[in-house]
Amino acid sequence: MESLQISEIIASAISFLAVCVSLYAVRQARKTALTGTYFSEMASAYSDYLRCVSEFVFRHGTAESDALVVALYRLQLFASPEIFSDAMELYRFLLHWAKSNPSGALAVDDATYNLGLKMREHLQKVRKRGRP
Repeated sequence: MESLQISEIIASAISFLAVCVSLYAVRQARKTALTGTYFSEMASAYSDYLRCVSEFVFRHGTAESDALVVALYRLQLFASPEIFSDAMELYRFLLHWAKSNPSGALAVDDATYNLGLKMREHLQKVRKRGRP
C-alpha cells in the first residue's frame, strides 16, 4: 500500500513537472516569434529608409519627399537613438541639398554609407542577443 502511494506521488510530481516544462516551452516559442517579427520589421524599416533616400536623391519630387518622411517616422520605431539621430540629420541634409542646386552627391553617398554601416551593426547585435 505504501509503495502504491509513493508511486502515485512520483507520477503526480512528474506530471506537474511536464506541465511546467510545456508552459515554459510555449512561453519561449511566443517570445521567439515576437523577437523574429520585431527583427524582421526593424530590418525592413532600415531598408525602406535607405531605399527612400536613394529615390529622393535621384528624383527630388514631392512623392519621394513624402515617402522619405514616412520611412523616417517608421525608422523611429525600431532604430537606436544614435541611428535615428543620424537618419534625421541625413534627412535635414537632403532637404537642404535638394533646395540648393543639387551637387555634391558624394557627401550624400558618404552619409548614407556610414548610416548603413551603423544599421548593419545594430541588426547584427540584435540578432546575436536574440532580443531588441
